[in-house]
Amino acid sequence: GAGAALGAGLAIGAPSLVRAQAAFPSRPIRIVVPYSAGTGSDLLARTVGQSITEKTGHTVVIENREGGGSLIGTQAVATAAPDGYTLLIAANPVVIVPGQSSKPAYDPIRDFVPVAKVGVIPLVLAVNPGLNINSVKDLVAYAKANPGKLSYGSSGPGTISQQEMELFKSAVGIDIPEIPYKSTAQAMTDLIGGTLPLFPVVVPLVAQHLQSGRAKALAVFDKRRSPSFPNVPAISEEVTVAGYEPTPVWYGFLAPARTPAEAVNTLSTLIQNAMNTPEVQTRLTALGAQAIRVSNEQFAADLKSEYEKASQLAR
Repeated sequence: GAGAALGAGLAIGAPSLVRAQAAFPSRPIRIVVPYSAGTGSDLLARTVGQSITEKTGHTVVIENREGGGSLIGTQAVATAAPDGYTLLIAANPVVIVPGQSSKPAYDPIRDFVPVAKVGVIPLVLAVNPGLNINSVKDLVAYAKANPGKLSYGSSGPGTISQQEMELFKSAVGIDIPEIPYKSTAQAMTDLIGGTLPLFPVVVPLVAQHLQSGRAKALAVFDKRRSPSFPNVPAISEEVTVAGYEPTPVWYGFLAPARTPAEAVNTLSTLIQNAMNTPEVQTRLTALGAQAIRVSNEQFAADLKSEYEKASQLAR
C-alpha cells in the first residue's frame, strides 16, 4: 500500500531531478571581453560564442567592458556569480596587470578557475633592417658595446611586449630603454621608417613587413618556432640563461572561482568543440594564432608561473 505508493512517487520524482542537473546551460551565457570590440579577444569570443549558441540553442551574449588595461572587465567576472553563466576571455594581461600592482584588485589564481586555454600568437622580435643586426647574438653584442643606444617600442605597462622585452633584457644583461607607444600601428611605422630600432610585435601585425623586407625578425618569444615563420628561431634557441622562460601571447577562458565542476567541464567541451569549427579556424589564422590544446591543470600551472614572473619583474 503506502510503500508501493511511495516507491512510485520516487520513481516519478527521480528523472526530473536528473534532468534539472543535466540542463546546463539552460539560459544565455555571458562572455565578458575586457577590451573594445574588434580586438583579437573580442573577435575570438564572438566566433566561439556563435558556435556555443548553435550547439546549445542558448544565446551567448558578448559584453565589452574595456578599461584599465583589461582590469575593469576582469574584475567584473572575478565578482560575478559562480554559476557557469559568466565567462571571461583572458590573455596575458590577466596576470601581468595585477602582478604590477602592490595592492592588486583581484588575484588571478584565487579568484578564477581555468576553463580552456585555446590559442597562442608568438611575439616577433622585429628590427629595422638598416641596423645590420642579424641575430639575437648580434643584438646582445651590440647592446653590450653600446648601452642605452638602442631603444624598443612597447604598448606600455602591463602589456606582453613590455614584459617579454624586460625579461629578455634582464636575462642577458643589456640596457635597451623602452619607448611606450599609444598605438601599435605608430610603433610599426617608426620601425619601418628607421626611427625605432626594435619592436616586439605579434605575428599578424609584422608578417607583411617581414615578407617585403621592410622589417627583420631576430626571434619569436616562445619555446618553439612559429608555423608562420619556421625559419625564425625561437628565442629559447638563442638565449640559454637559467630561469629564462619566454611566453607567447595566449588566449583562454576563465570562470569565477567556485563555479561548479560540471559547468566548467561542459563549458570546456563546448569551447574546445568550437575551436575545431572552420569558422574559428579561419578566425585564428586571420589573427596569426595557432590553436592549442592543454589540460586545465597545465593552464592553471601556466597562470601561476606567469603571475609570479610578472610580480617579480614589477619588484
